[in-house]
Amino acid sequence: MPILNKNTGLKSDNPNNFSVLLCDQDQDSRNLISEFLSGDGGGKNGGVKFHVSEANDRDQIEQALNDSPPEVVILALNLKGKSMMEWLDEINSRNVAPAVVLAAKGDELIAVESMKRGAYDYIPKSALTRETLTSSLIHARDRWNHLKAVEDERLELERMAMFDSLTDLLSRRALLEQMDIEIMRSHRYGRHLSMLMLDIDRFKRVNDKHGHVAGDAVIRAISATIKEQIRGSDFAGRYGGEEFIVLLPETPLKKATVLAEKLRKSIEKLKVKVEGHTLDDLAVSIGVAEFREGDEPTDIINRSDQGLYKAKRGGRNRVAVQT
Repeated sequence: MPILNKNTGLKSDNPNNFSVLLCDQDQDSRNLISEFLSGDGGGKNGGVKFHVSEANDRDQIEQALNDSPPEVVILALNLKGKSMMEWLDEINSRNVAPAVVLAAKGDELIAVESMKRGAYDYIPKSALTRETLTSSLIHARDRWNHLKAVEDERLELERMAMFDSLTDLLSRRALLEQMDIEIMRSHRYGRHLSMLMLDIDRFKRVNDKHGHVAGDAVIRAISATIKEQIRGSDFAGRYGGEEFIVLLPETPLKKATVLAEKLRKSIEKLKVKVEGHTLDDLAVSIGVAEFREGDEPTDIINRSDQGLYKAKRGGRNRVAVQT
């Protein structure tokens, strides 16, 4: 059965123009609500234009939520196929839109239960007016948008804490947290875990000769090469200014050394173009170490670091293993 549309519209960037899904089995109730929300209400809706889609059974509601999620959902008690409370749970689990609940009588138990389950407002049909309805819908939409913006900001702050802004590799903090997890896993299950520590050779010379913009471009290019070469189960992070760590779960020392040499050769072939210059003399030194039973994070980091400096002392642009 097709959805019964009156002023169907998609979500809009205009705050005075938004979509509503009206879920009610009662035709008279739908007609009244649609009349309240039609056009601009003769100026009584405060300039807000509601685009209303109607649904009166389970299939119609499902189709509307899947095809074009509204900005606010109006839920009535009398729905076929699924109760209002079940739909409220469903809409909240999908996190698609705020819900405003309508009921035939001012039943406080229904109001309390619906608000507990995440309804943004509750209106008894006996108290339904154009003003109460439009005010409720606008408030629900605005509160939903505010909470979503707060949540988006929180997630972005978490992402920024987890990833290095220049390279999009793991940040030092996230890398060390992942290292704790992988070492605990190796302790528990006796699995191999290896680590690479990479440092860009003569990086100060790049900055001094070509400037920090070029230095940043080199760091990004090397980071991209690291991401391209490692597996989806590996973890790469920026440990310091021009220093990187790669964690290799389920990888013995020999295989880690092979990967390190592959990375070294790939970076050696890089050509980084920046501000009219091509930097093609890039190189990294890499230290390789493997987890030992009883290791703490600092132990494997120190051995990788020792391997790195062994590679530096050996002439740079090479891989050195520290056992």
